[in-house]
Amino acid sequence: MMNSKLLLVLFLLFLVLFKTVLSDAEIRRKPATNEVLAIGTAPIVSGNLALAKKSAISRALMKGVENYLVHRLGSQGVVNNFQRFIEEIIPGAKEEIENFNILTETQIGNEYKVLVRLKVNEKIIDKKLREAGLIFMEGPPIKVLFLVSEVKDETIFYWWKEPEVHSALSPTELALNKVFQKRGFSSINRPLSVPVTEFSKALRSPNLEEADVLKWGKLFSSDVVIYGQANIVDEKEVSLTLNAFDVNQGLQIGQDFQVEQIEKGLEANEQIIETLERLVDDLADRLTPTIVRTVRFDHEKVHQFEITLKDLDSLKRFRIFRDFLRRDVVGVKSVRQTRVRKNSISIAIEFQGERNGFLDSVLNHENLPFPLNVVQTKEGEILLSIE
Repeated sequence: MMNSKLLLVLFLLFLVLFKTVLSDAEIRRKPATNEVLAIGTAPIVSGNLALAKKSAISRALMKGVENYLVHRLGSQGVVNNFQRFIEEIIPGAKEEIENFNILTETQIGNEYKVLVRLKVNEKIIDKKLREAGLIFMEGPPIKVLFLVSEVKDETIFYWWKEPEVHSALSPTELALNKVFQKRGFSSINRPLSVPVTEFSKALRSPNLEEADVLKWGKLFSSDVVIYGQANIVDEKEVSLTLNAFDVNQGLQIGQDFQVEQIEKGLEANEQIIETLERLVDDLADRLTPTIVRTVRFDHEKVHQFEITLKDLDSLKRFRIFRDFLRRDVVGVKSVRQTRVRKNSISIAIEFQGERNGFLDSVLNHENLPFPLNVVQTKEGEILLSIE
């Protein structure tokens, strides 16, 4: 009988020690990238420890998810998208916890505290963040061109009236560039990027047709065009209209409008600039999710087109270029030779993305085997000449 009791006591001691060792190892273990530590605290009401513990765990899990998302987006990302972050992401994010462990717990006075390590499902959370437009696609940033006129004292300024002049950016353009770059877009530097071509009367109009907006986007090789107008009324208020166009798909994907009162207390120009930035920030906050979703979807589609490599002096150079496409250019799914002529070879390409993205990836690649010039681009075909 004594031996049985002794064995039971030793067994219980072993369990306690084993649990302690495991807990210590769990605490010392370095968290994975999708793991977070969080402390939850809850009051003990009417001596109900079980309810207090349950509440403390729930609060720890919510705090852990919030900490993960703040780290994932960065402080600036949360600040820029705080309302959407609170309303669309946080409420359902707790459901994406894969599992959690209570590392330690204690009672301090009338409060119950727990320390938990939780593991989140990164893939599902990333999907939700992308759908909300809070994080951007992998690869190059979305290139955006601004066609936004500015009306002040009944005088209208718009740079595309005389694109050859290379005029300075207006306060509205400065605000647009600042806000959209902060969100991860690549703003086209239009004074330094104006193409050498003839501009029709329709392209110089202050009120552009949709086809002309899209043509401007193609001339600058942009992914998106933001077209609209800012109206500054008697230095009292500013109204701003923005319309977003997807250049590659040739369609309008968003529009928004807002009016903001100009706050007093600063110099007139400073008041206007601050008001414009607030307006652009609010409109960009609402337009960005749609832009990101639409452009990302188009970038992820596999497109087929043809390349003709001209001025070839040997078959070896073609093979070098073909191997470069297959090995080094991200997004290329297949490369297939289609036609051979005297000094040119055509290739059928399957690429995850649109043609402009493919050209950017090839022509700006650090491992491009030899210099190339774009001779001409037609619907479904790209002509490249070897220098």
